[in-house]
Amino acid sequence: MRVTFSDGLSKDETVSGFDVVERKGIGHPDSLADLIAEEFSQRYSLLGLDRFGFVPNHWVDKVALIGAESVIGFGRYTIRKPVSAYLFGKITRSVGSVEIEIEGLFRCVVEDILSLATGSVAILGHLRTRVENTAGTGADHPATFYQPRETAESPSSDSYLSANDTAFCTAYAPAEPLDLLAIDVENHINSSAFAAALPMVGSDVKVMLVRADSALDVTVCLPVHPDLAASHAIYALVLQDANRLLEPVVAQNPVVESHLWRIRLALNTKDDGQGAYLAPFGTSLGKGDCGLVGRGNRPNGVISARRGSGVEALAGKNPLHHSGKIYTLLAMRIADRIFSQLGRANETTLVSRNGDRLDTPSFVGIRLGETPGHDDQHRITDIVESCLADLGVVSKWLLTARPLDRFRNPALLLEA
Repeated sequence: MRVTFSDGLSKDETVSGFDVVERKGIGHPDSLADLIAEEFSQRYSLLGLDRFGFVPNHWVDKVALIGAESVIGFGRYTIRKPVSAYLFGKITRSVGSVEIEIEGLFRCVVEDILSLATGSVAILGHLRTRVENTAGTGADHPATFYQPRETAESPSSDSYLSANDTAFCTAYAPAEPLDLLAIDVENHINSSAFAAALPMVGSDVKVMLVRADSALDVTVCLPVHPDLAASHAIYALVLQDANRLLEPVVAQNPVVESHLWRIRLALNTKDDGQGAYLAPFGTSLGKGDCGLVGRGNRPNGVISARRGSGVEALAGKNPLHHSGKIYTLLAMRIADRIFSQLGRANETTLVSRNGDRLDTPSFVGIRLGETPGHDDQHRITDIVESCLADLGVVSKWLLTARPLDRFRNPALLLEA
């Protein structure tokens, strides 16, 4: 066993040292859970705005997907127990006498996300859904918080400016080279062009990048539809073709070319003998794996072993006043602007306390490679204040940018 050591945390380690980055594909159960929670929150919020003129209070960041029980072989599969999708959370069920059809909305969201993200409509024939609404009334909220008796009891604009959690949120800029490479590789595999070339490959892809000095190991897990691979020989040919198509994609990526890394590509490393990664509907959700909100990629699209990251699960949280959601996105905007305007790589941290005003964090920390001069301190402070004034911009983006688009291109937030 070889152990790799790095001699510092603050210096540029893109040549020496090591880095590890993972990206879960759009068809991974954890990705699907995040997408469903966020799509439900967005549709529910827009429905409330259209019908009542405000976003009803909700907090649905506990979506769970329970995989199907299946029997799988080459050229076939049988589903013995369907996929189960659960929505656990606090949801305003009605405003006065007007009911919000939560169960139907959730079912529609689940069907749309699963079919679009996996590219399989067959999964919809093996699906059951359930909503568990926990919107009771506590002493820390008025009785109308989740049960407004009429539109006049809707949340005030002041309540939207109050943080709904005590949380810290961290982001960094610029994006690491491996971050960009992981997103590019996964997006390419789940592109229409790749699907046209290899329709047997599903969407539950995982990309793991490990760089040690100038050597880069690229490990990719590719699911294959069992009904489209009649034998192990056909499965092996699919992987050979995938390897042939992916090698130039990785080697010719601008990130790799600019660093002259030596590439080693490996696909489906668990395969042994007649073993194979066969997944009904192109996702391990079809063979019993489960998905939970918060276990997928971070808001920047990857899971990084080296850079600072909060633990907030954004998907399904209220887009207007949940600080764990709003501050994570604000931290991304602040970090990006500090780098784009001042050229300073940085990590930005925002801390909220429950009940405090969202536009006044209890703590703002900017970590730089070296202490900024007086002028840069003033310019960074101006950037922070400007971004905090953009609370409404972030909420509007959350209400309008499609979760599927945000998954494929996490940088969309920085362009809003």
